[in-house]
Amino acid sequence: MFFVNENIPEFSVSEISNEIKKSLEEGFGYVRIKGEISGLKISKNGIVYLSLKEEKDLINAIIWPDRYRNLDVKPEDGLEVIASGKITTYSKGISTYQIHIENIELAGEGLLKAKFEKLKKQLLAEGIFDKVHKQILPKYPKRVAIVTSLTGSVIRDILKVFNDNGYPSDIFIVDVSVQGEKCPIEISEVIERLNDLNSNKIRKPDIILVARGGGSYEDLWGFNDEILVRSVFNSGIPIVSAIGHETDESLTDLVADFRAATPTAAANKIFPKIDEIYSNINSYQNRLNLFMHDEIKKSWLKLKYLKKSFSMIGTSSFQERLLTFKGIFGRLSKKSLEDNIDKKNSKLNYSGNLLLLRADNIISTKDNHRISGSTTLDFYSKNMITEKKNAVQSMLRLLESMDYKNILNRGYTVIKSSDDKIITSAKGADEHQSMRIIFSDGDLDVTHSKK
Repeated sequence: MFFVNENIPEFSVSEISNEIKKSLEEGFGYVRIKGEISGLKISKNGIVYLSLKEEKDLINAIIWPDRYRNLDVKPEDGLEVIASGKITTYSKGISTYQIHIENIELAGEGLLKAKFEKLKKQLLAEGIFDKVHKQILPKYPKRVAIVTSLTGSVIRDILKVFNDNGYPSDIFIVDVSVQGEKCPIEISEVIERLNDLNSNKIRKPDIILVARGGGSYEDLWGFNDEILVRSVFNSGIPIVSAIGHETDESLTDLVADFRAATPTAAANKIFPKIDEIYSNINSYQNRLNLFMHDEIKKSWLKLKYLKKSFSMIGTSSFQERLLTFKGIFGRLSKKSLEDNIDKKNSKLNYSGNLLLLRADNIISTKDNHRISGSTTLDFYSKNMITEKKNAVQSMLRLLESMDYKNILNRGYTVIKSSDDKIITSAKGADEHQSMRIIFSDGDLDVTHSKK
């Protein structure tokens, strides 16, 4: 059985409402409340009504028109804020309490976004994000540094692409924090240390990959730190960023030399596919063979023309030179040249096989056909073309020097009879009365008188 203490004071409804009003307003006074804005409404007379909520709890709020006009941050549904004002009660009708808001500050993600836009605007004015500062990524990197956390799926995704593509690059992983206060500091220090490497034993990487998986705006906030952004900008080593999902944007992404949508996309950009390299090599080899055969065909036609021109010379001296030419010509026969090309192609294939063996020694993979790149093959091919062209051009110069027209230019003449036969001796001249002497600049008809 419950007994009521008769000494407890008795209040009317209005009296207790006023006492509660007095206790709340005097007890709390001016307060700051953090919460998410919801139920925003603006009345016709300009009074703003809203609620500040946290999970299932909420408190009503009012903003008077003159205060609303002077607010730096205008209220919006879903915006996380810190509202400052006085706790008041409304005792007419049903007793309620609320906060009369005098100022609003951003909090949580809203505050971070405001800081992001401010720093972004500042860095844009400095030109840090300009394309002119972007470094070109090496096509075939020999050494790659991956800066990320060893926990999670990001590093596994990157290594899977590396293994599948089969490119023989030397990689090493630097474990860092990818969120929280330590994140920007640790990554900045790693970038600076990698750029300072100056040792015969440890060479600088050709590319630095900074990667992190998805997360909330707060989780990714470390990649908007000014210290980290400037470290990426000052790096002499090209940096690829893969931060969060494709829709996420960080200041590190904007300043990096290349921004990938995902860590997987970044790995595919950095590590070329070995099959594509093989395909390029085969294409170069086919183009080389076509070029060489075309050059040989052109040279062959020119040699045939020179041979025909050379046959017009009838002196014994020229006959001897003709025999010499025929010997040289035989050694430069089409078949001989083609056989030589086949030998060079064999050497070319052998060099390619050596490249494959060298690549297999660099890294052990499931694919037994790896090469370190196409630079050596391209260099050898270009040298072989130059060597062949020089040999052919040398022979052409020799043949041109043996042309009878060039001989005439050096002061020699050709004597022909009236029936256009070449006279090669004095005895032959005695048999003819009329003859024609051929000079380099024209002909002269003469009459022969016997002594």
